Amino acid sequence: MKKIIIFLLCLITALLSGCGDKFAKEKEAIAKTEKTILSTQVPVLVRPDPAKQPPPTKQEYAQYQAGLSQLVETEKKMLVQMRKSDAQIAAMLGKADSESEKKDLLAFRDKVRKDRIQFVKKISRGRQCGDTFTVGIGNTWQEIEMVYGKPLNTGNNVRGIKTYGYKGVKFEDMMGGGVPSPERAKKWVSRIVQCIEVTGRNVTSDAGVRIGMTRDEVRAVLQSKYVSKNPRLKSGEMKMESDGKPDGYDAVFHFAMQDTEPYNLFFQFKKGKLIRYSVAPN
Repeated sequence: MKKIIIFLLCLITALLSGCGDKFAKEKEAIAKTEKTILSTQVPVLVRPDPAKQPPPTKQEYAQYQAGLSQLVETEKKMLVQMRKSDAQIAAMLGKADSESEKKDLLAFRDKVRKDRIQFVKKISRGRQCGDTFTVGIGNTWQEIEMVYGKPLNTGNNVRGIKTYGYKGVKFEDMMGGGVPSPERAKKWVSRIVQCIEVTGRNVTSDAGVRIGMTRDEVRAVLQSKYVSKNPRLKSGEMKMESDGKPDGYDAVFHFAMQDTEPYNLFFQFKKGKLIRYSVAPN
């Protein structure tokens, strides 16, 4: 009897200490891999700001582009390993025998994602534009996927457009210059996001803009979180064009978060409520 009691006590101790977690070794291996990935030395770039005086030199732009190429190649390798981690976590979730095991694995997955988000925020702040969603204009496609996971749908380069679509938000880059020839479009390589379109209530920007807000609420957020990046305006001024109609449009020009470059915002309202908005260049 005494041996049975000792055995049960040892078993309880093992369970409480986490030794009873059948996924412990797999999670430990993934955590170790993720730590190694996020310890990778990557170029921390500052995107040249065309609004600054004097404007950036050709040499500054060339240095930025060279650094961006190096960053993208490094991140591609990192993302391969991250996808393996995601696949391993998905496999463990498929093997979970109880709700408590599933809950524990989901918490582990959230921790992995939060660590990735902190990494992306750290390395990308100096090259973002306009309103951000942790990631945004100026982020690489690899960084978008690190934060949001694999896109639900993607565009192609047939017309010189690249798209990553997620629930409620779409990240996009366009070659520009009209509709390119198929030959020119095939040679085009997109490295960063240029435009964002938001339609879902599940997405809130870093500034606090979200679908469903009234026109006054949107303006209040912009005026409290944004600064003018238009050198012809006073710092507190907000250049906005509006038709003022319940089913209408607003546009805000050269405004941005305090620590990002200027971009323009375009808002669409229906019955006085925001239903769609974009962060995009002129």
